[in-house]
Parts: sequence; C-alpha cells; structure tokens
Amino acid sequence: MRFLCLILAVFLLVSLAAPGYGQVRKYCPWGGYCSRKCSKADVWSLSSDCKFYCCLRLIWKGK
Repeated sequence: MRFLCLILAVFLLVSLAAPGYGQVRKYCPWGGYCSRKCSKADVWSLSSDCKFYCCLRLIWKGK
C-alpha cells in the first residue's frame, strides 16, 4: 500500500512540474491545423478537437 501511495505522489509531482501539462485548448484556432507532427516552423498545442496536436503557424513579417 505504501508503494502505491509513493507512485501516486511521484506521478502527481511530475504532472504538476511539467509545463503546459493538462492545459487543453477548447478548439484549434483559425489558421491552425491538426496533425500528428508539426513542422519546425510551427508551434504545437493541445486541443480538444484534434486527436494529436494543433499546429499553429508563426507569421514572420519582413522589413
């Protein structure tokens, strides 16, 4: 029983320490797309309407 409590405590500490864990967006915003893997130029996020990742494209403005 102590072992199970120890495992649960470690799991909770790790899940709280991971940045962004458990923060799911309600939807993938306009301009984003659902994919298994985002490109290097995209920023990934979690969304409830995407099975894997919601990839958001960064817009770079040239001067």
